[in-house]
Amino acid sequence: MSSRIGGLELVMLSLTARPGRTLPFWAWCVVALVVTGLYTVTVPLTSAVYQLDLAVAFIIATVQCGSLVLAVMRARTAAVMHLASIAALVVATRDSAGEPWPLPVTGLLSLGGLIVLLGVRERWTVSVSTWWSSVALLVFLIVTSPQRYADPDQWGTNLTIYASYTATVLAAAIAVGQRGRIRADLAAARRDVELEQAQRLHIEERARIARELHDVVAHSMSLVHMQAMSAPVRLKGASISTVNDEFQDIARSARTALAEMRQLMGVLRSDDVELLPQPRLSDIADLVAAVSRADIPIRATVDTAAEQARPLVQLTAYRIVQEALSNVVRHAPAAAIEVTVRADGVALHVAVRNEPSATRSGPTTSPSPDQGGQGLRGMHERVTALGGRLTTRPTDDGGFLVDATIPAAIDHQPEQP
Repeated sequence: MSSRIGGLELVMLSLTARPGRTLPFWAWCVVALVVTGLYTVTVPLTSAVYQLDLAVAFIIATVQCGSLVLAVMRARTAAVMHLASIAALVVATRDSAGEPWPLPVTGLLSLGGLIVLLGVRERWTVSVSTWWSSVALLVFLIVTSPQRYADPDQWGTNLTIYASYTATVLAAAIAVGQRGRIRADLAAARRDVELEQAQRLHIEERARIARELHDVVAHSMSLVHMQAMSAPVRLKGASISTVNDEFQDIARSARTALAEMRQLMGVLRSDDVELLPQPRLSDIADLVAAVSRADIPIRATVDTAAEQARPLVQLTAYRIVQEALSNVVRHAPAAAIEVTVRADGVALHVAVRNEPSATRSGPTTSPSPDQGGQGLRGMHERVTALGGRLTTRPTDDGGFLVDATIPAAIDHQPEQP
C-alpha cells in the first residue's frame, strides 16, 4: 500500500482526532475558511433573496455557521444549535416564493459540513442521530406549512436532494472516521505490544543474568566456602607447607571466581556472545579436580561418545554437573559424589549422586525446581528447552540424585582421522 496520502484524505484524517482534542493549526484554518465563506454568502442570500430582515439574517447565519466551529469541541451542543437555526430559517422564509425551500443552498451546505465534522470526529450514533433529526425536523416544518402544499414539486425535490446528499456525506464521513479510529486503535495496540515485548525482554534478560551468575560463580564460591570452613578440621596438626598449599588453593578458587565474574560481565555487555568459548564435557575434569581439592571424595565417568554431542547439549550437561556439585558442597559437605555422563545414541544421560553427608543426620533434601533455588530452576529450564527431562530426588540410603536426559543424536562410530 502506498504511503502517500492525498490532500483531501489528509484533511479528513486530521479531522478524525478523538473527541475533546483540538485540531492542528492548519485544520483550524480550513474550518475557518469554510465557515467564513458560508457566512459571507448566507447573510446576503437570505436577506436579499428570502427577504429576511438584515439583523435576523445576521443572527441566523452566526448561529448556523458558528455551530460548525463549536462542533469541533462540543458536538451535541453544536448539533442542537444548528437544528435550531434551520428551524428559525425555515419559519422566517415561509413567505418566499419561487426559491429553494425548506432549505436554501447555503443551509444545505452548512448542514452537510456539520454532518461531516460529526461523522469523522464522533461515534457514528451521534452523526446518524443528527441526520435523522434534521430530516424529521424538515418534514415536520413542511407539514406545518400548508401554504407550501400548493407547490409540492419544489419542496419535495429540495427535500429529496437534501436527504440523498446528506446521506451520502454521512456515509463517507462515518467511513473516514471509523478508518481513523481503527488506525489510532491499531497504533495504540502496536505501542502496547512493543512495550510488553520490551518488558518481557527485560525480564528475560534479568533472568538470564541471574542464571548465568549462579551457574558460573556459585560453584567456585561454594568451593571457597567449603575449603575455608573445613580447613580448621582438615589441617589440624598439619605442617606449614600443607597449610600454605591449602590457602593457595583457596586463593586460586577465589581468583577463578573473580575471573569468571569479569568474563561473565564482559559477555553480558557484548553482542558477540556466540563467539566466546563455552564449557564442554571435557571441562568436567576441572570441576572434579576443584571438588577434590576440598577433600570431598568424588568419582566421575564421562563416556567419550558423549563428547560428540552438539555444543549446546554439552554446555547443558556441564551446567547440570556444575550445579549439582555446588549443591552437594553446600548441603551435604564431605559426602561422596559419583558423576556419570553417558550416551546411548539418542540421548545424553547425566547423573550426579551423592551419599549421605557425615555431618548431617537424615536424608539430604533439596528444593524442587518449582519450590525455589535459582540453580535447580535453571537446570530445569535448560533441560526443558532442549526437550529433555530432569529428575531430582532423595535416594533410599539418604543421599540425593540429580538425573537428566537430554535428547541428542550421537553417532557412536569413531571419527575418521
